[in-house]
Amino acid sequence: MMTATVTEQDVTFTPSGVKVDILSTHDDGEYFMVRSKTTGKVFFAHKNQIDQKTKDSKESSEQAKPVKARRGRQVVKPQVPAPNRFNLNAATPELLTQVLPGVGLKTANEIIELRMSLPGERFTKLEQLRQIKHINWDEILSDSIYVE
Repeated sequence: MMTATVTEQDVTFTPSGVKVDILSTHDDGEYFMVRSKTTGKVFFAHKNQIDQKTKDSKESSEQAKPVKARRGRQVVKPQVPAPNRFNLNAATPELLTQVLPGVGLKTANEIIELRMSLPGERFTKLEQLRQIKHINWDEILSDSIYVE
């Protein structure tokens, strides 16, 4: 009898801090196909990049819902992001000053300039912000800030 793991989950893609849903498991649990809860983007993540902060409960495969395989292109509608979370890659200087405590317009412009100087003009990790030295990022960064 096969068993499936069902989770009441709060799963995070650790490189960017984005909350995701696990869609499927591949290569004997080495990789996950995940969907961003904020944008609906589907991508693969290694098991070391996934942080699950919930209890797992075992269920038999007969009780679990079967997943139907679809052929062709699947369209994923983006979900509306929670109002208290924002994507650092989509933020304007004005939004940064409103959301990040202690960040003024000058520092917000430095953040935007740093973002534009990166490959693809996007942050890939929140740790890249630490290049701006005069801010205590440990106090500012929280679960409401993410990059995608």
